[in-house]
Amino acid sequence: MRLVLPDFLIEVMGSRIYKLEVGSLQLKQESDSYGNHLETELGHICSSKDEVQCCTDALKSNFVPDGFYGSSELSGYPGEISDITDFSKIVCFGYSSDGSPFCLDFRDGHEASVIWWDDVYWRRISPSIECFMGLFEIRS
Repeated sequence: MRLVLPDFLIEVMGSRIYKLEVGSLQLKQESDSYGNHLETELGHICSSKDEVQCCTDALKSNFVPDGFYGSSELSGYPGEISDITDFSKIVCFGYSSDGSPFCLDFRDGHEASVIWWDDVYWRRISPSIECFMGLFEIRS
């Protein structure tokens, strides 16, 4: 897959402001961009296109349809989207402090929204990478 990353994400990857030597970035408030309750931290942002590619490739082996994962059955969780079985338009750019991936979802063909693996389901948490980064307290 050829990575076409949003310019803002490339800026974030190259910025010292977002480098996490120790700890993680905390949410400004416990809600996503849509007002749904959210409990997470931003533990890691990829620092290069190669790292993004490696993290994205890992999704295909970490989320394999197995009779439980991969069903289209929704449970009504906040922001929930169906299990992803085709990762060709999903790009992993970082991880929460517990190792759950943050990804760009290009499946709608418009600006990529941000999705996150919330323990047992994928959920949409922001309409764009800019809105997503705005959820977190930035250290100076």
